[in-house]
Amino acid sequence: MKPFVPVLMLAALLSSACGPDEAVRVQLTPDQRDTFHAIASRRIDSLRPLLDSICTITFEDRVAAATDSIVQRRLEEETRLRARLPQITGQ
Repeated sequence: MKPFVPVLMLAALLSSACGPDEAVRVQLTPDQRDTFHAIASRRIDSLRPLLDSICTITFEDRVAAATDSIVQRRLEEETRLRARLPQITGQ
């Protein structure tokens, strides 16, 4: 029974150490901020051609889907309005 007590104490200690995550505020120096900005800019610049090519390739499909969606909504709206027309005119 005695070996169980240290395990129980260790479990209690670890569970209290694993509290909710707290936001950590990091204050960068101006040099660190410049370094971070330079690294981020290089990574963004390396991804830009890939993202531009993906946009170019999928542009027509995205425009067609958006257009179909707009047309579908307009047709549904027209159907609703035509259904209300007899109520408005009293027929």
